[in-house]
Amino acid sequence: MSMERTYQKREIRPLTEADLEAYLDIYLNSYPAYKTLDAECREHYREKHRLELREDRQVKTVGLFEDGVLIATMKLILFSMNYFGRMQPACGLMALEVHPLHKKQGAALEMVRYFEDYAREHGALLTLLLPFRIGFYRKMGYGFAGKLYEYHLPTTSLPALDQEMRKHLRLMQPEDFDEALACHRRFAARNHGMVEKHEEEIRGARGDIQVRRIGYYGSGGTLLGYAAYRFESASETNYTQNRISVEELVYENGAVLRALLGALRLQEDLAQTVVLRTGEEDFHHLLNDPQDVSKRYIDFGFLQTNVSAVGTMFKLVDARRFVEKTAYRRFPVGTLNAEFRYYDEMGHRDECICIRFADRCWAITEGDAAADVTVACGQGDLASLFMGSCELAGMIRLGAVSVSDDARAQELSRLLHCNQKPWLNSDY
Repeated sequence: MSMERTYQKREIRPLTEADLEAYLDIYLNSYPAYKTLDAECREHYREKHRLELREDRQVKTVGLFEDGVLIATMKLILFSMNYFGRMQPACGLMALEVHPLHKKQGAALEMVRYFEDYAREHGALLTLLLPFRIGFYRKMGYGFAGKLYEYHLPTTSLPALDQEMRKHLRLMQPEDFDEALACHRRFAARNHGMVEKHEEEIRGARGDIQVRRIGYYGSGGTLLGYAAYRFESASETNYTQNRISVEELVYENGAVLRALLGALRLQEDLAQTVVLRTGEEDFHHLLNDPQDVSKRYIDFGFLQTNVSAVGTMFKLVDARRFVEKTAYRRFPVGTLNAEFRYYDEMGHRDECICIRFADRCWAITEGDAAADVTVACGQGDLASLFMGSCELAGMIRLGAVSVSDDARAQELSRLLHCNQKPWLNSDY
């Protein structure tokens, strides 16, 4: 007797309030951390999701139904993202979850296919996600954005506050939240790879009364940056031992950043250490002593400064369209014809894209010019190379990609180099 299961019907559609209880059954069993599962907990998430269904336009919750029964859900986010200095569409995947008794039956793969089709329909250049299982998404053609660096430092290690800058600082109030949001929007518009905050994230931040903000105001009264932080206990037995956990550092320039760090240093009487996260690779150069509180020694003669992490993964929705829509990107001077070969993981086919670099621009060619160099890489690595989150020269040294001509590949690496690796610390 065959034990193979047959499906009568599967469909994916947006959820409605009629699906709330089935949604909660999946959600509360998929993300069990910090959930008591009692009636109060269920009611909290019931009202939260009801509000999302009623009000959100940027975020859509959809479900996979099998024979009319909800077996998987996810949220799809329409982002505005910075690509080399210009805001364009991206699409994010959040809270993909499968019913505990319907796992290992292809539901997640089916949902990701729907997500990528949704992204195409809405003009996204990239799909973004935060992985629980990195390898699962690598096999679907996803590559890495820039890394995030977490520093845990003595508060006194931060730069001292310039007294001239002190007059620009102000402790912000809850009613200043919209001003902070506008400042973050400008920050995203200046930094490659950043996204604007989405509805659910904004709602959560607005309601978090434990977060404090110090703002830096310009001479015209415009908010030019802020540090959002909270105090956390660092000891179970001594209430005077605390740390500052920095949730956001938003700044128009380096002078504003130094002033905000100096303002945090002023709190050394309340908090002995500070935890902060940044995508800036060179942040440690800002500190006179960047050694972290672990005091860890690494052979031979190295002292730990921070821990680093990969998070956001992204995929090119359409590599050719990505190049066409970012034709404004300015490259170093040089002329080169490059061919990129990769395997489309979801389409199960070999792909090739030919690009001509000339006049400080890039453009798609249709094979009418012979390639000076051919690069063979993974689909996810192609996204990382095109977005500038990795260096082609480094990928060659590591054997992560192969090239037809080492000398011309070094020239291509110089052309593809991006001054700022894409990173974002958005909660989705």
